[in-house]
Amino acid sequence: MTDTFYIGAYWKNRKEVLENIVIPTLNTLTELRGIDDQFLNLYELGMSRKQALEREFIPSSEYIERLYRHGLKKKDLDQDGYSKIGFSLWLWSGHKDEESSQVSFGVGKGSERLTNVCLIRIPTEGIAKERLLQLDKVKQIIEVLIKNWNPDKVILNSKELSTALNSTNEIGWVTYIKRTKGISKANGKIVHEPNYYGGDLFYLKTNSGLTYDYSLIDEYQSFKKQIS
Repeated sequence: MTDTFYIGAYWKNRKEVLENIVIPTLNTLTELRGIDDQFLNLYELGMSRKQALEREFIPSSEYIERLYRHGLKKKDLDQDGYSKIGFSLWLWSGHKDEESSQVSFGVGKGSERLTNVCLIRIPTEGIAKERLLQLDKVKQIIEVLIKNWNPDKVILNSKELSTALNSTNEIGWVTYIKRTKGISKANGKIVHEPNYYGGDLFYLKTNSGLTYDYSLIDEYQSFKKQIS
């Protein structure tokens, strides 16, 4: 089975000027490099693989601000420096297609209808996939996203789990929720860590240390009902 995994941080209605999102972006990318070699070298997207590999990302505030500004259209900013649709940035790890990752930001959106997001795509194949889906690595990445963006929710999700639960980014294999009501503990094999960076963390307990086990998807069916 080939599944698609990603870690996403989500929050709504937080309008920001560009200057206020540059440092959290830089911190996120810098800290990801320290967590795993998969993120050591990142590149801007290009029309071809060759073109993209010629545009290596430079971890500096000036470089990040330039990338964000490059994605803006002339009338996107109002007189106070806010963007009507937020600020966007996409980076790629430069590996072979199945072994590559992407890190993307869509932030600074001040609307209940538009979701702010920082998304990290996990490789679909290769040794980095297994490393990045170990619980300790996932928790490190989630901590980086919480500390830098103060999101409402952070989820390690996959296409197979979303399909099985008929749910889009409601819960995942690992779920951080900033505020929960009425959940004192999780059921079965799902571990609940309360008071986790101002929220609650839920994840699957497996013998392998991996964060997913397709044979235990039914555990998430009941968990979904519990937090709905």
